[in-house]
Amino acid sequence: MGASETRRDRLFHHDWRIAVNSARATFAGWQDRLIAGTMLLIAMTVVRSWFTDPPWRIAAWVALGAGIVVGMVAGRLVAARLRFHGSDGLLAAEALQSLTRRRYMAASHGAGIAVLAATTLIARPSLLIISAPAYLAGAFAVHMITNLARPVPAIRKARPGWTVRRWLRQPGAGIVAAMILLLSLLWANTLGTNALIAVVGIEVILLALTLTLVDDSVVRFMTIAGHGARAIVLHHAQSLLPFTGLAVPICLVAFGPVAAGIVAAASIATLLLLAARVLAYRLYGKRFADLLVSIHAGVLLLAGYAAPIALPFVAIAILWQLQRRGAAKTWLLA
Repeated sequence: MGASETRRDRLFHHDWRIAVNSARATFAGWQDRLIAGTMLLIAMTVVRSWFTDPPWRIAAWVALGAGIVVGMVAGRLVAARLRFHGSDGLLAAEALQSLTRRRYMAASHGAGIAVLAATTLIARPSLLIISAPAYLAGAFAVHMITNLARPVPAIRKARPGWTVRRWLRQPGAGIVAAMILLLSLLWANTLGTNALIAVVGIEVILLALTLTLVDDSVVRFMTIAGHGARAIVLHHAQSLLPFTGLAVPICLVAFGPVAAGIVAAASIATLLLLAARVLAYRLYGKRFADLLVSIHAGVLLLAGYAAPIALPFVAIAILWQLQRRGAAKTWLLA
């Protein structure tokens, strides 16, 4: 009985050991652990201060939304990991057994709820009755959607999308995006100042994120072929730079310094996000790198909310840490 249960839990123990070893490798030096501990302390302090101040009803709605989002993200990660184990993993035989899959999901979501519960207890303990059921609801929704989804036939996959992504990295895409922004702002200018600022912010963020798609396989190939981080970032920013160079002066002349400042700030933030993704892809696989960048982005948002003056220093520390660890990957083919 005990041996059978241990065998059924091998899938979760396998991933647990991978996560532990990845964390040890990521935070191998005392400087890395110090930076991570400081960021975690700042994040927890900001979360506690934010959830303590507002009325309980508002905090409960925020906890509800956050719990659902976290549950959905965790559900997608668990589903993706099970797909990998069932097709390419070392424990494919176990991963194809329904009982083992259910135990893996229960253990994974148990760990997720434990982390969410600890965070909630630090932030505002009375919100635990909201955040935990919200997590379960989000995870259950993803589980149901995953079971109902049908796989896309291989003949219908990626060729048009690949062509579009390749074009979006060309300088011409940035020029086209700047023209789209200008034409849309001519219409939005009739709505008033507040509406104009909102439209500028939303549209610039969407356009900038579209222009900074990162191909993790290209990043890894350029890294092992001898290209440094700056060259890889510039390669992926070929469309963002002309977009910023055109959109900022156009908005300054046509709509004033506020609109131009929003465009410049959003473009710089997107460029920093692009650099962080490139540096993370030089070190880790896509899923773990995206998770790491998401955590860093959350830390930056919390730092900007709590202490805006510290935001540049926190951003520099994050990028410096990733660059220092990724420098050894260059010229891996040599």
